Amino acid sequence: MRPQDIVAYSWRSLTRTSLRSYLTVIGIVIGVLAVVVITSISEGVQRDINTQLAAFGPDKMFVMPSMAGGRTFTGNAGPIQGATQGKLFLRDADTIRSISGVKSVASGVEGRATLEFKGKQLTTAIFAMEGVYFEQWNDYITIESGRVLTDNDRRVVVLGNDAANSMFGKDQIGVGNTILINGNDYKVIGILKKIGTSLSSADDSSIYIPFEDGRAEFAPTLTKNEVQFISIQLLDGVSGSDIQSIIEDRLANNHKVRVEDKDFTVITSDYINQTVGSLLTTLSLFLLFITLIATFVGGIGIMNTMFMGVLERVQEIGILKAVGASQRDILFIFVVESGVLGFLGGLVGLVTGLLILTVVGAFGVPYWVRLRIFAFAFVFSAVIGIIAGIIPARQAAKLDPVDALRYE
Repeated sequence: MRPQDIVAYSWRSLTRTSLRSYLTVIGIVIGVLAVVVITSISEGVQRDINTQLAAFGPDKMFVMPSMAGGRTFTGNAGPIQGATQGKLFLRDADTIRSISGVKSVASGVEGRATLEFKGKQLTTAIFAMEGVYFEQWNDYITIESGRVLTDNDRRVVVLGNDAANSMFGKDQIGVGNTILINGNDYKVIGILKKIGTSLSSADDSSIYIPFEDGRAEFAPTLTKNEVQFISIQLLDGVSGSDIQSIIEDRLANNHKVRVEDKDFTVITSDYINQTVGSLLTTLSLFLLFITLIATFVGGIGIMNTMFMGVLERVQEIGILKAVGASQRDILFIFVVESGVLGFLGGLVGLVTGLLILTVVGAFGVPYWVRLRIFAFAFVFSAVIGIIAGIIPARQAAKLDPVDALRYE
């Protein structure tokens, strides 16, 4: 048989069993969808996170009290919350400030407070920061309207974009408005631009007040001269690992403990990248496992369809062999059929995957469309179809024509 005759014959066979063919194609579509959508979203999330983590460059550090049960990052520029095992003090910030190579140091405290605006009340976390903090993070925390805090400010507040626009529902807060914090009047002097990345929800909802005001508001929960986090910026060209070692040695001396028993942690860009990178790698492997299962199920569906096709067409195979079709011709007929099913499933899966990514992207879900992902999914679906059809195709090709004609 000529190649074009084999293709035409295979296509007619598939159209005769259209319902079964459609169902088989759906199985491949699901597998390709899993590969395209899950992989694209996974890579998009990783790219988005890596872009945001770039703001925490090698020139920035945080010093935090050691925490029980691990640490949880609330955002790139935000503090880290949890149950503390140690404490930091103003003298620790002064010690770090005296280290050669340190450009600036900002202390901060955090606590929960009751906010009131236009008769509505809620309780939320508030950060009290020294003014230099906003200089350290001026490439990440930027002003949309108004200005940031300075050390001379009192009873003023700067709001993250979400905090200003959605914290009190339809009642949006603007520069010049006054809100009550624990019953005290605070004038809004700045609204921050929305960051809008996958890790920035906490930062976009942040509320900042002057450091001294925060120490007064949260005095019942703080010991004398206590600070809860210290933000550090290094001079250009200074080795972060060297400064980290110096900080650990000097603060351990302040706390009268050995370095290996320190009750604080120095958070560096390497620390964050390693922690987040490990989580992302685990997530990627888990998602890859899911996509492989979905693709395997699609391949099983094709194989099942081809085996059923062989059983139903035994006499037809006998007639083909009786009129001169070779084993190779029969093998190619069934392989082409399975390959066409895989090809169609891959094509429909790719188009549907693009539509789904477009829809979820409109809702803010990050994704990254890479040509190699689509090429892999398309080729993989066709190859899976061919491989799944080889075993039943060989079975069909080996049938004895006399026995096949007698089969009922």
